[in-house]
Amino acid sequence: MTSLKILKSVEEYNALIEGSQNTAVLAFLSKNSTRSMEAELILTRLAEQSGTPIWGVNISETREIHPLLAVNQVPTVVTIRNGALIKKVVGLQNEGTYRKLLGHAPRLREDGTEAAPLRVTVYTTRTCPHCTTVKNHLKRKGVPFKEVDVSRDAQAASKLQRRTGQTGVPQTDINGTFVLGANIPQINKLIGI
Repeated sequence: MTSLKILKSVEEYNALIEGSQNTAVLAFLSKNSTRSMEAELILTRLAEQSGTPIWGVNISETREIHPLLAVNQVPTVVTIRNGALIKKVVGLQNEGTYRKLLGHAPRLREDGTEAAPLRVTVYTTRTCPHCTTVKNHLKRKGVPFKEVDVSRDAQAASKLQRRTGQTGVPQTDINGTFVLGANIPQINKLIGI
């Protein structure tokens, strides 16, 4: 398992946030904190699965970055865009919370270039086994998604049918492109796997 990319100075931090129009994800951790180490394991796994770069800051060694963002507890994960703090999550969180946070961050393609953040919605029903297959696949790959149960939301079902001409589920909307059924190869292609 690879670890997070570590920022070791305020100069590296400034270069990161000044050189990018995209969202940067920073995890403030301490090697002396069990909760930090748990968060680091979750974040490392999600970074590997999603291709989203996450930068780590060990506040025990690098003390000048966390005051810039009013971070006074570890673990804390922040997203920054154009130098401005967008979101801050304090304390150890579950994988789902971190996954949602990463949903707004850039992903890296295989060639190292940045891809747009994914917007994924899975249209489901409670009794659909193929819906569960799609949701579990996205979770394993660290892809955040919104679920809409069309059996409980008639308006969403009607809107979905107007958009796609289909009534079956699952239907997965990936950045505006719909995949009908549990077509994992097509989903992988659209999410960049």
